[in-house]
Amino acid sequence: MPVPITLLYGGLTALLVTLLGANVSRLRLTLKAGPRDLPPELVRPVRAHGNSAEWAALGLLLLLVLELSGAAGSMVLHLFGGFFLLGRALHAYGICARSLMHMVGAAINYLVLLAMSGWAIWFHFVR
Repeated sequence: MPVPITLLYGGLTALLVTLLGANVSRLRLTLKAGPRDLPPELVRPVRAHGNSAEWAALGLLLLLVLELSGAAGSMVLHLFGGFFLLGRALHAYGICARSLMHMVGAAINYLVLLAMSGWAIWFHFVR
């Protein structure tokens, strides 16, 4: 069964996580920091990458389950996927740039996950 919406946002989220990881690798090379070294210049990029990686799986799994179950129409799924990606990007930017955007991104992330979770639970009982 095709899942074009999850495919799109999964690809975009994976690209974001990959770019954040590549940034950490680039900085490690520039700073000549080994795997156990965490100079101050690496703390924020490592946190931005790790945080995105840990939340990506849950958000994409929920999006996939909603798409496969037919629980939501394509517009709702695009809103969920788009806002999830936006939240992850704003959070990563805010951490790296020392901006309060990380709080906006985190709030969007939590709201989207709560909405998708609630939608999935509601659909289970009304179906």
